[in-house]
Amino acid sequence: MIEPVPNDFEVREPRCRVCRNETVRRRVNELLTWRGVPIVLPGGKVRRVTLAEIVRTLEPINEGRSGRAQITYASVWVHMRRHYDLDGGASYWGARMNREFRNALAAKGCRQPIVKVQ
Repeated sequence: MIEPVPNDFEVREPRCRVCRNETVRRRVNELLTWRGVPIVLPGGKVRRVTLAEIVRTLEPINEGRSGRAQITYASVWVHMRRHYDLDGGASYWGARMNREFRNALAAKGCRQPIVKVQ
C-alpha cells in the first residue's frame, strides 16, 4: 500500500529563531500575509503595513524569552527572505533537489553526474 505524501512544503530550519517554535512560526507567517496591505487613513491618505509593525505585534511572545531567543526585526526579516518569500523557497527546494539528485547518482557509482556546458 502506498502511503500518502504530506502536503507540507514549508521550509523549517532549526537555526531560524522563528522556525524553532511551531506556534511562533505559524503566527509570524500569518502576520507576514499582512505585509504591504494598504490601510486607508482619514483624509484619503494610504499607508501600508510594515515589517516593523508586524514585529511590534510579536512583543507578547517575546515577554518570556531570553535575549538571544527573542524574535527581533532581523530574525523576522531573515525568516521572511529564507522561508516565506517565494524566491527563497524556490531556491531552497532547487538546491535541495540538486543535492539529493547528486547523492543518488553518486550512490549508483557515478562520479561526476552533471557536466556544466559553458
